[in-house]
Amino acid sequence: MLNKIIFAIDNNTDTHAVAKFLRHIDTCRAMNTLKGRFVHCIGCYNGVMEPSYMMDERDYRQLVERVGYTAWQESILHVPGDVRQPCTLEFLSGEPHVSLGAMREISAAEAMQCTSWTYVIATNKYFTTEKD
Repeated sequence: MLNKIIFAIDNNTDTHAVAKFLRHIDTCRAMNTLKGRFVHCIGCYNGVMEPSYMMDERDYRQLVERVGYTAWQESILHVPGDVRQPCTLEFLSGEPHVSLGAMREISAAEAMQCTSWTYVIATNKYFTTEKD
């Protein structure tokens, strides 16, 4: 199982920046350089909701990070292939990674009580790393 990265892009409220990013991902899919799935999400990070995305780490490193779409983000979330293992936050400033809890599914009501969560649009499911 491959590790996943959950991330938001820079300038995610700018329609042009989002369209440019999505065109880039769509082109990568058409050219077969996107190897894994690309998942649209809604994330809440420290109480702030934003559009976010999830993809295999290899694709993220090659197709997103290398191109600079997340250069000004505070952090990205590593989700291990074995979801029983803890997730980690990678700070793009170079600070040490922070270990979080394992990713677990929660209800929408529970998500609204958490400061950080991810909603996967395609499955209508909420997830968090926060403890009960």
